[in-house]
Amino acid sequence: MNEINISSGFFIPRENESSAQVFKRVRLMPLYSFPHIRDMNLSIGEFKNRYFMHLDFDAFFAQVEQRDCPALRGKPVSVGGYGKEKGIVMTASYEARKFGVETGMSVWEAKKLCPELLSVPCYGPKYESIMFNLLDILKSFVPDDCMEQYSIDECFIDVTSVVADFSQAHWLALAIKKKVKQEENLTVSIGCSYNKTYAKMATKFQKPDGLTVISPEDRNRIYSLPVEKIWGVGRRIARRLSVMNIITVGDLANSSVGSMRKEFGINGVILRKLARGEDTSLVHSKRPEPKSKSISHNHTLYENVYKENDVIKEIRKVCEYVGRKLRAKKLIAGYMGLVIRYEDLRYAGDKIKLIQYTNDDRILFEAAMVIFRKFPRPCIAYRARMFGLYTFDLQTDLRRENLELFDKRIYLPYYSIDKLKKKYGEKIIRIGIV
Repeated sequence: MNEINISSGFFIPRENESSAQVFKRVRLMPLYSFPHIRDMNLSIGEFKNRYFMHLDFDAFFAQVEQRDCPALRGKPVSVGGYGKEKGIVMTASYEARKFGVETGMSVWEAKKLCPELLSVPCYGPKYESIMFNLLDILKSFVPDDCMEQYSIDECFIDVTSVVADFSQAHWLALAIKKKVKQEENLTVSIGCSYNKTYAKMATKFQKPDGLTVISPEDRNRIYSLPVEKIWGVGRRIARRLSVMNIITVGDLANSSVGSMRKEFGINGVILRKLARGEDTSLVHSKRPEPKSKSISHNHTLYENVYKENDVIKEIRKVCEYVGRKLRAKKLIAGYMGLVIRYEDLRYAGDKIKLIQYTNDDRILFEAAMVIFRKFPRPCIAYRARMFGLYTFDLQTDLRRENLELFDKRIYLPYYSIDKLKKKYGEKIIRIGIV
């Protein structure tokens, strides 16, 4: 009774206490604020004889950069900042994490913690390409509809159809780790359990390059963890749970349904079920996406530019990237637009009808330059800091080439070039645009 009174009293708004209003808003969080909650089958207790794996590619961006650049190996590395200590740390190598460098902090702050930190820019297209290769590796072990990509460096796989028990699941996980190492020279940490929540938590037991299996009999290993290790429990919710004397996952699992419902509503009931291993959600296989209405890409620079050659180089980069995104979806565009943001945060933008429906980098670049000539030219006193390209009026690419009778343009095998880049990296081949 005292527990409930303390918890409820803590969140009664008081005069001149802004924190009370903050907690009141948090208390009213909607149902969908927790991961995969809408996919849970609340009519059953817990899974029996199901086997899920959670794969986390260790410090993915940093690991890729260390793999590709021998000078970075064994050294503290962060990805996402570059130049004069600008930017945000998107991920940090394990060498950097020992100094307290974390995702989300500024590079300036990270370098105060670790003066030896080597900060490199983030190269999204390369990481996407490598992740596609990793997913192809996983498809050699399980069907496509048994995989769910949770983020760019995490995924779930339901291996129930290919293993009969946790022993076989363990050997399958070892085989996956071995093939990832052989094919991409990367390490992956894997957690395996009978539900997705426990599988994700198991991944954290051994990192990097770890493998942990949590069977129903091993539930106490999960129960001993801090409650904030539960998928969906952040700092604020953990603070509210601590007021209710819920410190560990076991405390939450053994808590009263009534008190959790009173404090958090249906979300409290779901949190308790996750702690008890009663997560009954299945993997989300990737479903066909509806045809895109537009495809775009924006790139903010680490160093503002004003020289014409540098500006043209950046426009060319966004054209190449958008062209590749169009081809990946087998689309062609009828219109495109260019946007430039200057260092005073003012924008210049315009759109143009393309000479033909296309996903050809060169045609996109030529149209972008037509638009660019209408804009205020960047100069030393008025530099450019962001370039964006967007395309719309999209149609399916039927691959009908050389239809223009008087067009002398040489058609390039872009789809084949994209396959080379996907397999060997962006730098394997570049197309000159005149």
